[in-house]
Amino acid sequence: MCTCRPSGLAAALTLAAAGVQVRVIEAADVLGGGARSSELTLPGLVHDECSGMHSMTPGSAFAQRFYLAGAGLTWRWAPVEFAHPLDGGRGAVAVRSVTDTAAGLGAGGRGWQHTFGPLAKRFGTISQEFLQPVLHLPRHPLHLALFGTYPGLPATLPARRFHTPEAQALFTGVAVHAFRPLDTLASSAIGVALTTAAHAFGRPVAEGGSAAIRDADAILVRAAEHDVRLQTGRRVTSLDQLGSPDVVIPRRSPRGSSSTPPASATGSWPPTCAPRRS
Repeated sequence: MCTCRPSGLAAALTLAAAGVQVRVIEAADVLGGGARSSELTLPGLVHDECSGMHSMTPGSAFAQRFYLAGAGLTWRWAPVEFAHPLDGGRGAVAVRSVTDTAAGLGAGGRGWQHTFGPLAKRFGTISQEFLQPVLHLPRHPLHLALFGTYPGLPATLPARRFHTPEAQALFTGVAVHAFRPLDTLASSAIGVALTTAAHAFGRPVAEGGSAAIRDADAILVRAAEHDVRLQTGRRVTSLDQLGSPDVVIPRRSPRGSSSTPPASATGSWPPTCAPRRS
C-alpha cells in the first residue's frame, strides 16, 4: 500500500486481519495523512493540522471491529456539536438531540425534525450500507432507501425545508464540505450524512489531537498485533521499487499511478488493485 492516511491504515488492518501480509509505504516522515497534530503556537497547546472532528469514526464498523478505544484512544464530546453564526449577532447551534436542535431553530425546526429525526434513529444501519462498496446487496434496504432520497439532490433543495436563515445556514455550513457548488447534483450528500452523524454519534475529537488516532496507543497497536509492516520517509515513484507484490493499492488510481508496467510485470497490467478509485 502506497499511502498511510487513516483510510490506508484502516485498509491495511482489514487486509491483515483477513490473513494478507501487508506492507504500508508512506512518503512523509510521519504516518496519518491529515490525522496529524502538533504544537503550532504555544507550548502544550496542540492543534490538529487537518482533520479535527470525526463524526463517522466512533460508530464505524472499523472502529468497532478493532476496538480502538480499547487500544488507548479516548473520544471527547462538546455540549454543542456545531454552530453557524450570522450577521447581527444571530446564529444557530446543533446539539446531539434532533428534537432539542429543532426547538432552537424556530420556524425552521419542523423541517429539521422531519429530515434528520428519522435518519438519526436509523443511522447505525444506514452508515453500514453506504460505507460499503457501492455495488452490494443491502441488508437494510428500507433504511438505505430513506437515506437515498437525499444524496442525489442539490444541497439547496433540502435547505428549503428549513425556512429560516438560521436553520438553512446550519445545514449549508456542513454541506459545503462537499467542496462543490451547492446547486449542483449530489451536493447534499455530505451535508446530510455529516449532519445525521452528528446527531447519531456526535462530533467527537480525539484526546491529544487527531494524531492520537494513528499513534502507538491506537491504530499502531492494532497494526503491530496483525503484523502490518509500516515504512515512512520513502516516496514511491515507480512500481519497479515495490518488487513483485500480488496486490498494489496506490494512493491514486492505477491509471494515475503508472501507465507503464515495471520490468518485473507479467500478465495483464495494471496489477490487481483495490480500490480502483483513490
